[in-house]
Amino acid sequence: MEESLQTADSERERIQRELIALFAEKLNIHVKSQMTDLFESGILDSQQFVELLLYIENHFNIPITVEDFETENFRCIGKIAGVILRHKHASRSMGVGGLMPSQT
Repeated sequence: MEESLQTADSERERIQRELIALFAEKLNIHVKSQMTDLFESGILDSQQFVELLLYIENHFNIPITVEDFETENFRCIGKIAGVILRHKHASRSMGVGGLMPSQT
């Protein structure tokens, strides 16, 4: 149990590092910490937000769904990492073609 928590923490940290690099490389934005509020600080405007969503979908190979589309989910690097992890864990639990492993 403790090992799986450590794995999840290290995966979250890796995703956060990748997000910070993505901000720097693709949007020319330096994010000071994973808890920096991207909207209140003025780091993200609406156009950059849309660009960010596209970069996230492409880089992490996940869909950003309507259910995700709340500003609160993208307020900081830490919360964005949570959205990405949720999608990655959901895709791992699904089998080929969207079927559960027991249905394949």
